[in-house]
Amino acid sequence: MQTPKLFEPLTIGSLRLANRIVIAPMCQYSATDGCMNDWHLIHLGQLALSGAALLTIEATAVVPEGRISYGDVGLWDDATEAAMAATLSAVRTWSDMPIAIQLAHAGRKASTDVPWQGGAQLPPEHVNGWQTVAPSAVPFGASDRAPLALDRQAMI
Repeated sequence: MQTPKLFEPLTIGSLRLANRIVIAPMCQYSATDGCMNDWHLIHLGQLALSGAALLTIEATAVVPEGRISYGDVGLWDDATEAAMAATLSAVRTWSDMPIAIQLAHAGRKASTDVPWQGGAQLPPEHVNGWQTVAPSAVPFGASDRAPLALDRQAMI
């Protein structure tokens, strides 16, 4: 019997994957001020032991206002970097699975509540909200507050 293609190794550039199973990024909405925590260690750790060939870290905001929700992971300062480094170091103790990251900026879809609280946009004056920014001032939903339009210089 021939091995199914799904379980055959795959090489992409210099990256050699043991099979063709890739774990897609999954937003967990469980970070604290953008920092990964014990939840991420458990979540990513168990996925790293799954037998898949590649694990992708959830949408990771490059600036605080780029998060979808206040519970999103970030990578914008020393604290968020240190939290991610600690999580990945612990995962690496038990797994050598390659790990990718999805860098993200939510734009006009940012500043929302976590899904289990309804996921609605939170206004800037809300304790967990902020002013959204995007390439244009078009709001995501009809009842949402419009983002501030970024000019070319602000996008760089």
